[in-house]
Amino acid sequence: MFKKSFMAMMALFLVLFTAGCGGGKDDSKSAADKPEYSADKAVLGYAEMYAFGATDHLKETGLTESDVKAVKEKIIGDLIQSFSQFPLSDDNVVEMIGVYAGKLFTEMDIKATLKKDDPENPVVTLSVCTLNNEGATKEATTNEDIIALGTALGQLQAEGITVDQLKENADFQKAVMECISNFIDKLPFNAETSMDVPCVKLKGSDGKLYWAPKDPAAVAQFVQPQ
Repeated sequence: MFKKSFMAMMALFLVLFTAGCGGGKDDSKSAADKPEYSADKAVLGYAEMYAFGATDHLKETGLTESDVKAVKEKIIGDLIQSFSQFPLSDDNVVEMIGVYAGKLFTEMDIKATLKKDDPENPVVTLSVCTLNNEGATKEATTNEDIIALGTALGQLQAEGITVDQLKENADFQKAVMECISNFIDKLPFNAETSMDVPCVKLKGSDGKLYWAPKDPAAVAQFVQPQ
């Protein structure tokens, strides 16, 4: 689901990255200073932001909620658009996004470990189990629950029942949510893969130094569905 919005998301995030972190240049005058937070926590924050649009490690990146607002809104917006294709009420769309995000967080199991503790350019090993893009597409087109939902929806509409009416029908909403939850539970993920992420020092908008991936685009691409 994230794949088709990847390039737009990256363009937005990289603009914010350079604006929020001193223009994206290494602060050589402060090279002797040590960032408060470790490089592995910073890389984990970037990876989770690219994968989910949110992270509990934002402070370790030196970025603020304002810095990443556009990226978060892009990712969440695409998910809202995707789940809104189903006959779900607005509240249930939000709930299903939570179910999907929870599945991603658990199955992707993003990990970052310090491989090289260099005072200027540490290296972090980033590991992740990405969503299997081909398998997810196949599941979407062959899942019996999804097919049955489409058939039932067509029959109800043929009888004159509108989508808006179905969105207000508690029993139908429950059935649709169970169907989508079962589909999400069956999404396939790839085996864990790892990449080494060289890091550089950057100055945040608060004037403090933070670690950041030398090539943030590579980190973003690495955590996308493969």
